[in-house]
Amino acid sequence: MMTSPDPRTPPTPTSTSSAYSRDMAERLAFGTPFDPTPQDSKKVQELLTGSLALPPNPTWSMPAEITWYENPFKEPNWVAQFHMLRWLDPLRRQAQKGRHELIDLWLSIAESWIEKNPPGKGRANYSWADMIEAARAMTFTFALPVIEDLRPEKLPPLLHSIEQHGEWLAEPSHIRTGNHALQQHQGLLVIGAVLRRPEWIELAVSRSETMLRESYDDQGVNEEGAVQYHQINFLWWRTLRRRILLATGSAPDAFDRIEKAPLAMAHSTRPDGRYELIGDTEEFTPRGLGHAAIDYVSSSGTKGIAPRDRIAVFDAGYIYGRSTWGDRRQKFADASFYSLRFGPQNRIHGHADGMSLTLWAGRESLLVDSGKFAYDAKDPYRAHLLSRASHNSLSVAGVEHDRTISVELTASGQHDDFEHYRFEDRGYAGTVLTRHLLISLQWGVALVIDEFVADQEITVNQSWHLAPTASHRKETDTVVVRTAANELRLSWPEGTVTPKIVRGSRAPFQGWFSPTWRVIEPTRVVETSSIGIQGRVVTALSFTAAKEPRPVSVSMEETDQGLHLQIARADTDAFSALVTDTDAVLVRGEQTAADLSHVLR
Repeated sequence: MMTSPDPRTPPTPTSTSSAYSRDMAERLAFGTPFDPTPQDSKKVQELLTGSLALPPNPTWSMPAEITWYENPFKEPNWVAQFHMLRWLDPLRRQAQKGRHELIDLWLSIAESWIEKNPPGKGRANYSWADMIEAARAMTFTFALPVIEDLRPEKLPPLLHSIEQHGEWLAEPSHIRTGNHALQQHQGLLVIGAVLRRPEWIELAVSRSETMLRESYDDQGVNEEGAVQYHQINFLWWRTLRRRILLATGSAPDAFDRIEKAPLAMAHSTRPDGRYELIGDTEEFTPRGLGHAAIDYVSSSGTKGIAPRDRIAVFDAGYIYGRSTWGDRRQKFADASFYSLRFGPQNRIHGHADGMSLTLWAGRESLLVDSGKFAYDAKDPYRAHLLSRASHNSLSVAGVEHDRTISVELTASGQHDDFEHYRFEDRGYAGTVLTRHLLISLQWGVALVIDEFVADQEITVNQSWHLAPTASHRKETDTVVVRTAANELRLSWPEGTVTPKIVRGSRAPFQGWFSPTWRVIEPTRVVETSSIGIQGRVVTALSFTAAKEPRPVSVSMEETDQGLHLQIARADTDAFSALVTDTDAVLVRGEQTAADLSHVLR
């Protein structure tokens, strides 16, 4: 257990050291890990008693002497946070407020780390890993003023370590991608500003500008592949811009791109005010971004301004649709919502989720994305949740999806009563998968036409992941899904498939859902399989209130005009559709293929 050293009377503060810019060290010390919080005193007391909490991991009892080999929970996330040393910053903040003795504990831990972890030769794989070194460099740099005031004799070794961090970050071969690179640029900028190294400032700004133009497209969508990381990156880039402004007096025009990001984030928010679980996203509510659309979705439509469009297609591979943003007929929270994925499948925090559909109606998730669980690539749950089989899409049994292949959106159309999308996926060698989706949130119905063509016999699995609280029963050619307030019916033309239900299987992995970090729950998955060198699976989805159960049947017929589909719901409700290679139409009522073909013209 670690104890606090005896307080010592601080020396008289000296003037700003010529070795560094005190002004920059003080002005750049802001951001979520470095801002004072109401929990600072509690965190300091825990450290004084030898307890270290690095959420979302358990609390760890520190030894009398840290070796820096520690990994008590066999968790990469914990080791990364441990070596960032940001957990020391409450000691710095409280020391600045008058608890001067706390800086000795800060110094003893920091000096121990510096001694045992020389550049590139740390005691853990993460000692000098990308992003970790940048976070630690900022932790060291922001402590310089209080150390100068209280323990000035300790400045030289700390300044030397900061300079080593700067040299490390300036080396191009150490720079990675995504938000890790962003933090590396930010760390180099801070070091350059504080150590008065203009060449490092210039390099950090240049790298940031180049990366920003590559990371964000013209619609303000980030490259990460996960909705939650779109928000995280938005906040990080905004913090970096503020630091660049302080360090140089101006920021590149490329930073204007991030201002479009909150609109895309608003579209990705479900009617319950939480982000859809796309990619490495947990149950998470957007708020506090200073944007009218985010204020709207995070307040259930009581504040801010709703986005203009009900349907949004983003070129980076995201489609969001909802029945309304809230009006006199339907409140924001009562709206129905769906998401679809296409585009690159190898995003940094993305999953192999091409063509996947999620569905929300009646204040509940009906079809879910399976979540992220953790970042440990060796974990079998993590590996499964990254895979195509864990999404509401198509997968080829026994074949790995090539995530370097982009899933294409080849056709789309938005109409008053329905939307139509066509996707094409060539990510399985020798195979072409296509999916047509016709969906009407207004009518509570969707049609999915899945097809495949292969150069050898394959097994294609179609998966529909249900909410963990849902129940089910089988009827002829239908699986009836019941939730607390809703009924979802998955129906197929008579005799075309034999659906099965999988829940919580580990051999093979299927039927798992992860809403938050390291939480995994068994959930039902409705699966169908087709074997051959070509095939088609037609699925009708009907989603209504549970108090109004409506039996569904679907029929299909090949015609000269295209694939003619008819859905009957509860003997009183009917829908007709016509699907061609490039287009489709969905109408209410019974209509012939010939009649529908005139609508397509």
